[in-house]
Amino acid sequence: MTRPSPTLPHETHKLYLTDGGTETWLMYKRGFDLPEFSAFHLLNDATATKALRSYYRAFADIAKIRNTGFIFDSLTYRASRDWGHLLGYTDKSLAEMNRRCLSLYQEVAEEAGLNAEDTVYSGCIGPKGDAYQQNKTLTSKGSADYHAEQIETFKDAGFNIVTALTLNSTQEAIGIAQAAKSSGLPSVISFTLEKNRRLRSGETLGEAINLVDDATGNAPAYYMINCSHPSDFGPALAQKKWSKRIRGIRANASSLDHGTLCQLGHLDEGNPDELAHQYSDLKMNYPHMNVFGGCCGTDYTHMEKICKALEKAR
Repeated sequence: MTRPSPTLPHETHKLYLTDGGTETWLMYKRGFDLPEFSAFHLLNDATATKALRSYYRAFADIAKIRNTGFIFDSLTYRASRDWGHLLGYTDKSLAEMNRRCLSLYQEVAEEAGLNAEDTVYSGCIGPKGDAYQQNKTLTSKGSADYHAEQIETFKDAGFNIVTALTLNSTQEAIGIAQAAKSSGLPSVISFTLEKNRRLRSGETLGEAINLVDDATGNAPAYYMINCSHPSDFGPALAQKKWSKRIRGIRANASSLDHGTLCQLGHLDEGNPDELAHQYSDLKMNYPHMNVFGGCCGTDYTHMEKICKALEKAR
C-alpha cells in the first residue's frame, strides 16, 4: 500500500515540530556511547532502540496534543560513507541502517496516532567532515558526488525530504542541494553560525543563502539554522528578501560556543523557559517561520515549552 504524501512545511503555514538534541540526550540523559558522535548504530541494540522509541514518542505526543505537524529527522546525521566506514559498515549495511530509521519512525507515528498528511519523514544528512572545522578542500561537485549516495538511499526508502544539518560551508550546501535536486527529493539546508554571526567559511547568513540559491536555481525548499543559540544567530537575521527563505530553527539550549560545549563533559540544558521566550520572539518577528525543534542540550521538555510559547506568539 502506497503511503500518502504529506504536506511539506514550505507548502503551508501550519506549525511543524521536530525532535531535539538526540545525540546529547542519548549520551548524557541515557548514558549510551556514541562513537564518532553517531546514533544510528544504536538501532542494533534492543535497549537503545527502546529508549529511542520512547524519545521520539514523547515529541510525537506533543505534536498530537498541540495539533501541529511533526517532522521525524532521521538518526542518519553520520550515516554517510566516510563516517559509516569508520564504524565498520559496508556500503550495503550502511544503506540498510538508513532504511531502518524510517521503519522506526513509521511505527512511532502510528502508535502516537499522528495524521499522515502532517507527518514528514526527513532523511538527515550531516557534513562530510567535522561540523565545527571548515573543510576547505571540499568543492560543490565533491559534495554532490559524496552526498548523492545517501540521498539516493533516502529516495529509495521512501523519505519525503532531505535535511542537511549543521553546515558551515556554502560549497557543501550547494553540492547537497544539487544532489537532492537531481534525485527529485526536496532539500532543506540548515546552517550553523559562529559567535561572529558568520559561517565558518566566512559568509554572512544572507550571503550564504543567496550564494546557494544563485548556484542551484533556488533548489532548496527552504533554509534553517541549527546548533547555534538565538543570542548568536538572532542578530544575524534581518527583514530582507533572503530571510523569507528561512522557515526553521533548531537552536542549542546553551549560549556557549561549539568548542566549549564539546569540552564540558556534561549536558548544558540552558534555561528552557528563556529559550521558549526567544523562540516566541522569533515567531513574532518572522511569522513565516513554521518549523521549530531543538539541537544540543534540548529534549521534549524544551519542546513542550517552546510549542506553548509559539502558540501564544501566533
